[in-house]
Amino acid sequence: MSVYTIGETTYDILFRNGEPVGACSGGSAYNSAISLGRSGVPVSLVTTFGQDQIGDFSFELLKNNGVNCDLIKRFNGRSRVALAFIDRFNNANYSFYPASEDVYPDYPEPQKNDILLLGSSFALRDNGRESLIRFLTAAKKRECIIIYDPNARQCMTDKPELLQKIIENMALVTIIKGSDQDFKNIFGVDDGKSAWSHIHKLGNKVLLYTKGGNGAELFSSPMHLEIHAKATKVVSTIGAGDNFSAGIVYGLYQKLSAGITWNQLLPADWETVMNYGAFFSAAVCASSENYIPEETAEMLRS
Repeated sequence: MSVYTIGETTYDILFRNGEPVGACSGGSAYNSAISLGRSGVPVSLVTTFGQDQIGDFSFELLKNNGVNCDLIKRFNGRSRVALAFIDRFNNANYSFYPASEDVYPDYPEPQKNDILLLGSSFALRDNGRESLIRFLTAAKKRECIIIYDPNARQCMTDKPELLQKIIENMALVTIIKGSDQDFKNIFGVDDGKSAWSHIHKLGNKVLLYTKGGNGAELFSSPMHLEIHAKATKVVSTIGAGDNFSAGIVYGLYQKLSAGITWNQLLPADWETVMNYGAFFSAAVCASSENYIPEETAEMLRS
């Protein structure tokens, strides 16, 4: 069983009140990979970034946190950058500056029970779309556990091409994880039950519906579960959703490594998995980094 996080890498520069206050490598898949690597999960990141100083920094941070970098494709040019403007509620608004080359990665050969995590704008790119769909189709046939986070930052109801890609992605995965805002942007709905009514029609097995400080819900054909968010002092919400996903992967990896198969997961198992998601998310919200703190990861490894 292998674990892969798949997506873009971005260098985040953080601003408060118009002043830069910090910077770190990020991107949805990158954030999840660092947290999983710190936690002792053998994870590989599938991504691309430049042969520049930002790329070098991103690469070293991955290596130093136990992430396998064999599937990273580097190109001659500038890496992707994002400016993150943090408001008084500690939420971030972004301005993105694309990499100088539009390169798509090389995908691994999927095997049964591999856990794959992908999403965000990476999964909607035109360049490399055929390769991505071939990979997801093969992974589905080989019974991989595929988790998709659409991370929809804008309303999709008037963007039919993007909406069609999201729906196409959803139909190929095992678990869809998204926030209440994601599903409002995608389907125009305001609650998890309504989101599940759309998702279930696409043949997905599980929906994880996150609600920020109000916790999260799980929907599947046989069950509905709800958990509370973990109490924390919020420093920044950057990476909160990415790390909820990382916690889900961490929990699933622990269960599957113990010999429990996907079809044997009981409601109590899913509750444990979801609480790992809430735990990872809360740990990041209390940190200035995009990943769980090293001391938190050390506790998980012990």
